[in-house]
Amino acid sequence: MKMRKEEGQEASICILPQSLKVWEEATDALANTFIQKYFDDDASCFWVGDEVGGMLAVNDYFFALNRILEALRYAASEEQLFDYCDLELEAAMAEKKVGINFRNYLRQEI
Repeated sequence: MKMRKEEGQEASICILPQSLKVWEEATDALANTFIQKYFDDDASCFWVGDEVGGMLAVNDYFFALNRILEALRYAASEEQLFDYCDLELEAAMAEKKVGINFRNYLRQEI
């Protein structure tokens, strides 16, 4: 990507405001698709700290953007998504690691 610089200014790497807006709109669209697929119509949701693309809170669940993408990309069923959430929660409460990532969990379920 070529960056324009004004005379006398140092060139710097930055995200153009329009590019950021397009990314946020696309990210919100993915989140909405995720919510429609896995939750009821009256789901309460927001980006934690208003950080689009960070952590999405939906009802009593929290999803990082990568989990949203994986669930949609690999067509996880509602049962698979929430079973894996339960698995993560149980492991965290026992201060253990899950031992299998979401993508491989989906593969073993097939």
